[in-house]
Amino acid sequence: MTGVSYIEELQQLQRKLSDLEQENLYLRNALTEEKQLDKRIKAAFFAAKDGILILHPSGVILDVNDMICTAFRLDKDKIIGRNITHFLPREYREKAREYLVEINESKKHSRYLFPLKYQQNEVFYEISAGKLPDEDAFVAIVRNVTSYFLEHQKKQKEKLLYNEFFTEALDGIVLWKETGEIIAANESALRIFESTYEELMQTKISDYVYQKDEKYVSMIKQLYKHKSNREELMFLMPNGQKKLLEFTTKLHSVEGMHMSIFRNTSERYKMEMDLRESKTMLKNVFEEAFDGIIVWDEAFRIVDMNRAAERILLRPKEEMTDMSLLDVLPNGKSVAEDIKPMLLTLKDGEQNRGLYTAAINQNEWSQFEFKNKYNIYSGLSITTLRDITENAVLEEQLRKSSTLNVIGELAAGIAHEIRNPMTALKGFIQLLENESKSDKHKMYFSVIKTELNRIEMIINEFLLLAKPKDVQYIKCDVTKIMDETLELLQAQAVLFSVQIEKKYQKSQLEIYCDPNQMKKVFINIVKNGIEVLENGGQIQVELTETEDSCHIMIQDNGNGISKELVARLGEPFFTTKEKGTGLGLMVCKRIIEDHKGKMEIESEEGVGTAFHIYIPKHNGSNNS
Repeated sequence: MTGVSYIEELQQLQRKLSDLEQENLYLRNALTEEKQLDKRIKAAFFAAKDGILILHPSGVILDVNDMICTAFRLDKDKIIGRNITHFLPREYREKAREYLVEINESKKHSRYLFPLKYQQNEVFYEISAGKLPDEDAFVAIVRNVTSYFLEHQKKQKEKLLYNEFFTEALDGIVLWKETGEIIAANESALRIFESTYEELMQTKISDYVYQKDEKYVSMIKQLYKHKSNREELMFLMPNGQKKLLEFTTKLHSVEGMHMSIFRNTSERYKMEMDLRESKTMLKNVFEEAFDGIIVWDEAFRIVDMNRAAERILLRPKEEMTDMSLLDVLPNGKSVAEDIKPMLLTLKDGEQNRGLYTAAINQNEWSQFEFKNKYNIYSGLSITTLRDITENAVLEEQLRKSSTLNVIGELAAGIAHEIRNPMTALKGFIQLLENESKSDKHKMYFSVIKTELNRIEMIINEFLLLAKPKDVQYIKCDVTKIMDETLELLQAQAVLFSVQIEKKYQKSQLEIYCDPNQMKKVFINIVKNGIEVLENGGQIQVELTETEDSCHIMIQDNGNGISKELVARLGEPFFTTKEKGTGLGLMVCKRIIEDHKGKMEIESEEGVGTAFHIYIPKHNGSNNS
């Protein structure tokens, strides 16, 4: 029996039992806590917002959480047991294997960015992986960083773009502080301000302003009021050069700094001035050109015209703008002398030219040289008109003058050659008539003498053309001369059943003229009127006066003639009568021109012909 009593042994056993109970309680509590921790870990594993994979070092997936299932769009049983590389594009599989080897060897956590394509969209995942303690496995946390990565890329691109823009911009960019000190500038700014980078960094923008006047002060006030502005100012460079700069300023633009963008507009300003001067010069040339210029569009609408075109068309530009050129231009005298067919046949890039004859003022024909050019600029075409009416008249007068000279030369020779035998013939005819006692030959002698008198009259007209008589101006009553003429021709008028009606404004109209010459004019015209009225008719004679001249009108109601033939009346040897010579009206025109007057002829087929004669009241050489 030992020295330990039963009671002591019992107490020892009780103490051991109590220790065992305490240890057992601790173990139970530790087990409970471990189970709770395991539950929390599992809850965290499955509820984590990031994807979690448990991987074998070979890459085989041992376990995954719900986020991985969602990301892969597969059930858990279809993911576990497969290699992680199976879910990666082929081009990234080798990299993934290298990544696993790196984790296994380093035994440290590491991160890697894998870009994946899902439904044609690129998705970026960041993978953070490390070995599990006491286990031959890895844990990999997968986080979708697409939005963050794209945003980061965007910022990087913006930063790169800003740097490229700032450095490579053609405009000068200057960053400056609130105090005005320049803290950054690009190459273009250095060139504009004719300075090195170091020189520019030691200055303020205001140091370069040429004049700090009221405009400058107002500009600064507006800048701080509106936080930005756009202006033009003259700047003085360090080398003494003045430059007109256009600039835009924005306060607190880049990281609290102010930014100004400069552009040298000196060259542009000079170009604008040169362009303005060129435009003014071209406008002046356009407006002052002697030829009429009309600008029209593809629909023939008039866009612009110069002053010469206004004068030719006798209408203001404002009235004709937007009207059709085809409506503004009157029809030509004939198809061959009309401009409209030439306009309608124009094609892109083509041009044509010709003669255009038209009655612009509806009273007389005018002739123009025209040139059309289609689509010279931006759908616009031009037509130019050159008035050659005066040239055409001068050419016609020259032709007539040449004809008259020839006729004059011929007349002088012919008249003298014919007059001598004519005198002999008339003398012998008179002798034969006196000696002949037979009445049956009287008619023959009468016809012979009449024809001889006609030949003598033609000879006299020839001589008048060859050597016109000097006009002796005296003060005469034109009504008296007309009455004597009509009285002389009254018998012929009755013979042709022609009635002559007189309308005199006044009983006496005095002018300075040669009465015999004027009577010759009246006889010729009235006689012509009687002869064209073969079946009878009426001749109307009117005498009126204006402030400076006397107007004589002799009008018949015969058949009339066309406008083309009217233009030829007065030409030598041109006549509408069977036995006419065409010299009568030619002599009339010569006499009227010698009296400083003019003759106009109007005729309409089926209506009749009117001769208008205008004789000035006071001749230049006789005013009393």
